[in-house]
Amino acid sequence: MNESDNNSKLTFQDVKKSYTIQRLTKNKALKLAIVGFILAILIWSLIDLLPDLNKKPNPVQKPSAENTVQISVEQAKEIKTGLVATYDFQELREAVGVIDFDKYKTADVFSPYQGRINKVFVEPGNDVKKGQTLYTVLAPDVAQASATLLSAAGIYKQANETLKRARDLYEFKSISQRELEQNISEQQTSEANFVAAKKSMALFGFSNAEINQVISARKVDTELNIKSPISGRVITRNVATGQLVQPGVAPAPITISDTTNLWMVAQVPESEAPYYKIGQSVIVKVQAYKYKLFPGKIVYVGDSVDPTIRRLTLYAQIRDPDRELKPQMLASFNIEITKPEPYPAIPAEAVVRENNGTRVVWATADGKLFKRRVVSIGITQAGLVQVLDGLQSGEMIALNKALFLSNLYSVTH
Repeated sequence: MNESDNNSKLTFQDVKKSYTIQRLTKNKALKLAIVGFILAILIWSLIDLLPDLNKKPNPVQKPSAENTVQISVEQAKEIKTGLVATYDFQELREAVGVIDFDKYKTADVFSPYQGRINKVFVEPGNDVKKGQTLYTVLAPDVAQASATLLSAAGIYKQANETLKRARDLYEFKSISQRELEQNISEQQTSEANFVAAKKSMALFGFSNAEINQVISARKVDTELNIKSPISGRVITRNVATGQLVQPGVAPAPITISDTTNLWMVAQVPESEAPYYKIGQSVIVKVQAYKYKLFPGKIVYVGDSVDPTIRRLTLYAQIRDPDRELKPQMLASFNIEITKPEPYPAIPAEAVVRENNGTRVVWATADGKLFKRRVVSIGITQAGLVQVLDGLQSGEMIALNKALFLSNLYSVTH
């Protein structure tokens, strides 16, 4: 019994001791695991911090001198520098209008007297010369004028012969001086009538050669030749053989125009009236010839403003020897307000407008140190800005990134 109890007691002690050892062992492993985990976190953090530890701290940028800004080499690679160029600037105004016939070189050819068309010698599109016969009219007034001319010519011839005989007789004292003076008076009267008859024929369009032909042939002519008063092209024909025509009654039988000289008619705002003067140069463009320019000059500036649209009418004369322009084509033109003058010229990207309205560019000598320069600018043409003051041709400036330099300057000052 005692032996058995001792065995039981030993066994219990052994078990107790074994449990204690296991518990202690388990606690120690847990502590080691925790310690290992913490060490792993520390090692990982150190590894992550190593690149930052190797980096050198950024130097603090010191503010540059007044009105200057210093940039790095990397920043300088992004900025394009160049010399200030010279460009011929001139003030231009734009307007829109239409091509039209030159009214000063266009003629409606009417018959000066009533009659019927006998012959027509031209068609639309024909080129004619000044004095060329366009059509003929059978006019009773022509017959009357021809008869008057022949009568006056005969009387004048007779009066000359009578006067010659009277002078011969007077020389031999065969007639009195009174009779001689009477013959002289009759000869002068007949001469005046003859000159008047010739002028009447000239009013009908007869030339001196044609008048002399009527006198020599002693033929009463009833056909009136209607001739072109100018050289040009037939642009309209509103007549046919046998048609009755009357002077001044529209439409004109034939219209002639010099189509190598045209007008551009435009309407401009009345507020721009002071800019336009006769003789100013004009460059005309039309949609049909997008890459061709037609030079011209202003020949008329309206004397009044249209009360409805409040616009002023301009006429510009255009020379078109190849007859490429057609009347009523839409056109636009630039009017030269001032003559070209050379000024310093810079790209639009080189100018910065500050909050107070000041215009600034950045000048440089080495492409790294830039100096702020206040400038006065004018008009912009061909992508270039006119510099009126503050900058000279040949100076080096930043051609782009001017806004970046201004922002950098505002941060460092």
